[in-house]
Amino acid sequence: MFKARFLAAGLAGMTLTGCMSFTPAGPIYPPSQIIEHSLPGSAMIKDVKVTDTRIDENTRRNIGNQLTAQISQHIEKGEYFKRVISFPAKLNEQDVQLQFDFSSLKGKRTPHPGYVPGALLTLTIWIWVNGPIYVDKYDLAAELQILDNQGRQLALSQKNLVVDKNTGLWDYDYMFPSGGQQLTELVEQLLQDGTRQLTH
Repeated sequence: MFKARFLAAGLAGMTLTGCMSFTPAGPIYPPSQIIEHSLPGSAMIKDVKVTDTRIDENTRRNIGNQLTAQISQHIEKGEYFKRVISFPAKLNEQDVQLQFDFSSLKGKRTPHPGYVPGALLTLTIWIWVNGPIYVDKYDLAAELQILDNQGRQLALSQKNLVVDKNTGLWDYDYMFPSGGQQLTELVEQLLQDGTRQLTH
């Protein structure tokens, strides 16, 4: 009886930490698939903008720098375009510029409502079989402008991703929620929509 009460107190204490806000910053994962038909010409990835005003300027700049490199690799590996080039390479007539702007990078972690009763009823087996401990809530928004070699807009895609993700002890994001999977999904949605506009 004493052990059961001790366990209950311990589990309850773990949930009393309340909510935790965080900033999803990646990394962006490799593409889920390679595009069947790459678009002609080259793509230059302009410096990624992070315009979420809740984040301080230095952090926005650092996240933008990281995302610029990661998104460039993602596009190159996905073969969206014939090739990816970097500034100060000269753009030819068929080449395009890609400008990403992330206006919302919100993350919030809350205790999963089933964690304490589940862990107690199963004598903590719930935890070891990766039952959910937290719910990570993501509210992401971004846009992609595709510009021609003169800076004229050819396509504009705007996407929001709002999702709740259950997180257990063995999940990659358990210790440090990064939002890599969610940001990758958002980037792929923008790329698929934006490049589709170029072909119509």
